[in-house]
Amino acid sequence: IQLQRVADLRSTPIFCIIRVLIILDLINIVVGKIHDIPDDIAGRELFGPVSITVVLIVQCIRWFAQLLALPILAGLHFLSMYKPVIFRKLRLAHGYLTVAVFLSLSVLLTIPLLTECCGFTYYVDGAFWAFDFGK
Repeated sequence: IQLQRVADLRSTPIFCIIRVLIILDLINIVVGKIHDIPDDIAGRELFGPVSITVVLIVQCIRWFAQLLALPILAGLHFLSMYKPVIFRKLRLAHGYLTVAVFLSLSVLLTIPLLTECCGFTYYVDGAFWAFDFGK
């Protein structure tokens, strides 16, 4: 059995999706560390609510994107095993289209968490989300 070339593997939608998810993880880590390290050194919250909101937006978008990408990756894996001819017809453009769809959906799912009508509030002192009956 001949192995595929590395360039062939990089042009599959699966690796396109995984690459985007890794980039989202790295962005989340960097943004979180930029916020958390100075706070840990000072022993208190140094940044205002705007920076906390940016960190929360990045975390929520990453979480929803990974949640939405998981069934897509499972479906592509299933397709590669049971319909390999159809899977081989998928190109990198299909991967980018899939990424655009699940990133757009993750942004749309994140936006309500920042509004008053959502009902959820992020508590900075405990670093957790909870339902806010005051809303």
